[in-house]
Amino acid sequence: MKVMVLAKYSAAAYAGLMKNPDDDRRAAIASMMEKCGGKMLDLQFLRGEYDICVIGEIDSFEDMAAIKMLIMSSGSLDEMKVMEVVDLNVIASKAAAIAGNYRAPGS
Repeated sequence: MKVMVLAKYSAAAYAGLMKNPDDDRRAAIASMMEKCGGKMLDLQFLRGEYDICVIGEIDSFEDMAAIKMLIMSSGSLDEMKVMEVVDLNVIASKAAAIAGNYRAPGS
């Protein structure tokens, strides 16, 4: 499954980056995902509400949950949102196929 992750660094992570500004976060994240059978496709550092956006491929929800548990337990992030990338055309086709089987409340 393809995932998009948005995350916010913690104060401790910022302190670590200031202490070692050459720390290769791309390599660290790619290596962790590969160890779990996945692949990091892209990593961007952001200005705004979130600090990091990672796009990757991973075999299962459980694998992604394990990655999230590992990262969050390290204290390096204050927030991490994981979203699965979906195919909207497939979803719309399935919705169209079952459209006659639903009625709105009170209808």
